Amino acid sequence: MLGEAGEGLTLKQRLERLVAAAGARERARLTAPHRPLETLVPAREIENERGRFLLVEESRALDAMHGDVTLSRLQAIAPRSVHVLSGDRDHADFDLSRAVFVDTETTGLAGGSGTAAFLVGLGFIEDGRFVVRQYFMRDYDEEPALLHALIDDLARFSDLVTFNGKMFDIPLLETRFRMNRARFPLEIARHLDLLHPARRLWKARLESCRLKTLESALLGVTRVGDIPGEAIPQAYFSYVRDREGGMMSRVFEHNRLDIVSLAALSALACQWIEEGRAEDPRDVLSLARVLERAELYERSEDEYRRVVASGNDIDAGHVRLSALVRLARRRKRSGDGPGAAALWEAAAREGFIPAFRELAVYHEHARRDPETALLAVEEGLARLGGSRVGTSTVMSRDLNARRERLRRKVGDCAASRAPRRKNPQLR
Repeated sequence: MLGEAGEGLTLKQRLERLVAAAGARERARLTAPHRPLETLVPAREIENERGRFLLVEESRALDAMHGDVTLSRLQAIAPRSVHVLSGDRDHADFDLSRAVFVDTETTGLAGGSGTAAFLVGLGFIEDGRFVVRQYFMRDYDEEPALLHALIDDLARFSDLVTFNGKMFDIPLLETRFRMNRARFPLEIARHLDLLHPARRLWKARLESCRLKTLESALLGVTRVGDIPGEAIPQAYFSYVRDREGGMMSRVFEHNRLDIVSLAALSALACQWIEEGRAEDPRDVLSLARVLERAELYERSEDEYRRVVASGNDIDAGHVRLSALVRLARRRKRSGDGPGAAALWEAAAREGFIPAFRELAVYHEHARRDPETALLAVEEGLARLGGSRVGTSTVMSRDLNARRERLRRKVGDCAASRAPRRKNPQLR
């Protein structure tokens, strides 16, 4: 590298070496066999009133496997499952089998009016098959024709699925349509951005919720020779310059896999909602939270109990405690004081300091037993110094103030129960 001083070369010698290497790469590029894109992908040129562009269309049987999943599951998903998954009440009748799955490849990753979508991929079910249709502009002057063709295809859909599309793909397409004085045909469509539900379901177990990570971990799909996303803009610029289709054909395959994986993951996520397919305690806890968020309390409590029953080993201890706390709060909100207290006691045994406060409140106000409430506070304070689970300065102040008040209350109770001495002067 330029900044390295290896082999004792002078700065001039290192610069000369870099120039020579760059020249060699350029000569290799110029002498490499030229492969037109149309010979590498099943593309056909489309012409409309706004110009020309390339269209690639492929389809597959719905019962064909994509990793461990078949896309036929899209037809079996109940619309309510999408509503539960997303938490959006507008998705109450969202139909994945009639949705369009959208993914774009762009000239930049930052967005903005200077970024264009040179490849727009759509996936949808049609005539019993899953179709992937890709719209490609060979140069910037083909964008109007590409967008014009998209209008007719997208206008027939009222449900849209993307992966991080609310932040990137859809705003970018809206901008490109607006700059071309056209209305974006999906502007009122219901939009499921799978990134956010995926994080709620799987982030606790998986280090990353990137699409490629999810498809590998959940679908069993491993890409071979995939082009990195950050390299795609430069691949397009190179294609515009020299029309060599080798690298661009890899971009088409990358986009196709993104769309098919997006559809398969959408079906799988909804299947988890419907069937409770989670097995890892971290996934079970995440599923329980999603169900609770959708106010499916009985089902969520069943999943929390599954976590509690999973044991308290090193790996499962934290998620088990979280499930205990969630269950205890649910019992408390439903008015089941004794049931909540039993769960708070289990959480307290695992060192969850706020559980001692909850026990003190229960014993003082529900059972009218300030002595037991004081014992709970004392134990909580005793553990507070050496525990980092659920502790805070606010909790410390609360327990200390509660202890002083309960001590006075216990003292007053003891005094009221003590037998009164007779005044000897009154004899």
